[in-house]
Amino acid sequence: MISERSVGGLRWLWVRGPRAEVFRALGRTAAAEIHAVLGGLPEAGALKAFAETTDGRRLVGEVLAATERMHSRELAELHDLAAGAGFDADAMVLANLRGDLGGDDGVGCSDLGWRADRSYLAHNEDGAPALRGRFMMLTLQIDGEQPVTTQWYPGFLPSNAFVATAGGVAWGINHVQVARPAVAPGRHFIARALQHESSYEATIDYLRSTPTAGGFTYTIGDVHMGRVATVEVAAGRSAVVEAAPYLWHTNHLRYLEAPGGAVGSGGVRSLGQREESEARGAVLEALTPLEPDASWFLEVLTGSVRRTAAGDDPLMTHCSTVVDLTAAEVTLQASGQEPVTLPWAEFVPHLEVVPQPEVVPQPE
Repeated sequence: MISERSVGGLRWLWVRGPRAEVFRALGRTAAAEIHAVLGGLPEAGALKAFAETTDGRRLVGEVLAATERMHSRELAELHDLAAGAGFDADAMVLANLRGDLGGDDGVGCSDLGWRADRSYLAHNEDGAPALRGRFMMLTLQIDGEQPVTTQWYPGFLPSNAFVATAGGVAWGINHVQVARPAVAPGRHFIARALQHESSYEATIDYLRSTPTAGGFTYTIGDVHMGRVATVEVAAGRSAVVEAAPYLWHTNHLRYLEAPGGAVGSGGVRSLGQREESEARGAVLEALTPLEPDASWFLEVLTGSVRRTAAGDDPLMTHCSTVVDLTAAEVTLQASGQEPVTLPWAEFVPHLEVVPQPEVVPQPE
């Protein structure tokens, strides 16, 4: 059911089987990492304290009820992960709602996209330095569903970083802070459900039509036609922008009006977070690519927008990822490692279609 390898210095777990068994096995295998990540979560104390207030109980109850109504499958996955790891399920669920409850959360990640004669998608995954050695790759082959390969923070649904699906679609996710969330499902659960969509069009349509409590930005690429787009979702609203030919995103809204104090041109929760995001954005905005290749994108990601947790910066870049959509290749460069390039078919396995037995009509 579960096997392990490594790629570019990152641990890579492959898990296969029925859904509940997959997530319980994943919890058992990564139990030490799950306890370390969630036990050391900087927001854990503030989350718990807020959830115990009158307003906190109300908001957690509303978001969780919406999640249970629309994403019970993904919520069950999280409960199975907690059971396998021997971790308190309520605490794990609360951690996975951390961007949906209006509190401050460290902002990180940068994305670029390009569509011309060739197409590219590029993503920097930024996280806390304490996650070094725990951040990993994960491939899920759940029976009857399309396989997906994700970058994974143990203790969270495998949904909030970089994803590639057997349907030929990939995306990177950037956190967007929302001060007043919508009464809607949690963003991690929506992002995990998104992995079931089988095409570029369906992926974008799902995000357009599915409200989310908090905020995420998805930069999405298609290996079949080379299409690239950014989709902003925040507090129940969405905006879609296609690459023409270049686009970028960091952690502030560019296309939606900032809802209820999201990090955008309107009100913000943390001036320092907004300034840091806008500084990375200014670097990406100033770029004038002509005919970029994968190495150009990797140089950008590992250069001036790479985060090192130096000085006042609380985050570091754990992995830089470039997808050459035209060549169907994925390049990974983990922190302190050399880049590794894999063909798409090796990075994410194809969906195996099991032939159905022929039904022979029986004579009456």
